[in-house]
Amino acid sequence: MTRTAASSKLPVAIYARISRDRAGAGLGVERQEADCRALAKRLGWEVAAVYVDNDISAYSGKHRPQYRAMLEAVRASEIQGVLAWHTDRLHRRATELEEFVSVAEAHDLQVQTVTAGPVDLTTASGRMVARMLGTVAQHEVDHARERMKRAKAQMATDGKYRGGLRPYGYESDGVTIREEEAAVLREATQALIAGRSLAGIARELNERELTTSTGKPWTYARLRDVVIRPRNAGLLSRGIPGRTLEIVGPAVWPAVVPEETWRALYAVLCDPSRRRQDGNDTRWLGSGLYICGRCGGRMRPAPYGGTAASKGRNRKHLYRCVESAHLTISANHTDEFVLGVLAEMVRDPRIVAAMQPGDTASSLDRERRSALAARLAGFEGDYALGVITGAQLQKATATVSAELAEIDARLAKTMRRSTSAAVLEANDPGAALLEAPIDVQRAVLATVLRVTIQPTAQRGLQWKSERVQIEPVTGDSDR
Repeated sequence: MTRTAASSKLPVAIYARISRDRAGAGLGVERQEADCRALAKRLGWEVAAVYVDNDISAYSGKHRPQYRAMLEAVRASEIQGVLAWHTDRLHRRATELEEFVSVAEAHDLQVQTVTAGPVDLTTASGRMVARMLGTVAQHEVDHARERMKRAKAQMATDGKYRGGLRPYGYESDGVTIREEEAAVLREATQALIAGRSLAGIARELNERELTTSTGKPWTYARLRDVVIRPRNAGLLSRGIPGRTLEIVGPAVWPAVVPEETWRALYAVLCDPSRRRQDGNDTRWLGSGLYICGRCGGRMRPAPYGGTAASKGRNRKHLYRCVESAHLTISANHTDEFVLGVLAEMVRDPRIVAAMQPGDTASSLDRERRSALAARLAGFEGDYALGVITGAQLQKATATVSAELAEIDARLAKTMRRSTSAAVLEANDPGAALLEAPIDVQRAVLATVLRVTIQPTAQRGLQWKSERVQIEPVTGDSDR
């Protein structure tokens, strides 16, 4: 905020800033202003304006609106002096200091500080002192950042919480589980593994008036960022999830979801072939699930016909092979037919039984995964002892990591089948399916059926169900 007052004396401005206001009460800047007013009284200066940037770091490069307003007031000759508690309240970056020196020199600006004394920017020696003070301030910040990075690296090595915003699912200490949020994380994780969409789950969370840890509504991106965090599985990591993620090791906080469940989710959401629809709004039952009978490629909906005025949800759509436009079929007719067949099939107890995950195979995969994880840790130890070379470490790690990725993919598919239970175990699975949201229907479809669209003998013929080849997916399918 800015406060002005008319005076015949030298009009000066007070600038106050604090980098981090933990209490949010502005007490730090109030104390700076009080000390600056006392200095102005001793100098016989009249405070014409007060500029305050609270909770903004001068080193971070963030925009400081009141600082910029003060410079504009100097350029407009509205103030002829500046008071600050210390020079580092004004600048901690050399680029900003040089701009300030240029403005001060051009307008014969007088600068006084409470703790560092006068700063004469009208002379070469004064500017040299100001630059030296600025260099010292920047060095102190750089050194503090180095200490902070080293401390966080050590905390990562020790598996400790490194601070920051309260992570969703945990209390502010980052360690204690907040059970009501943890339940949401588990629910969302299982639903996503089953094939539900991020957008659909985010919409439901908002309808339930649930928010993120910062009180914001859920979006596709916010939900994705939260559920793919390794911390949910009690793991420490480096890098960016979905891009350069590296698991460091176990953390001191408890897991919200089992590690294998988190890894299954990560495999699903970070699969490069995963594709979002426009607006993240799932509309089509078979998009990416139906298979082209000519080439085996996936089929996706595309609009056809109509005019510009008719573009919208009522516009007609065809499923078209993404590999080539050599095969199409009416989207609405096909989805209606497949959904009807699917609803009847899930009423068959034999189909439901076939969808149950293979516990024996899953147990073997889990045991194998534990053994491979132990081997990876052993490779690191061998390299540290000089038993193997860097090239050998890289080759061995790549081989084991590839097998781990295959196991994670199989476990993800097993979980995807098991999490269709909400529909498959209902009193009337068919009715439950027809009443479920579209992304739930898609999840069950991927679990139960393989749909292949066969080519037509002649273009322009009416839609026929014979073109839709439907086969049950068995429990050991690699679908």
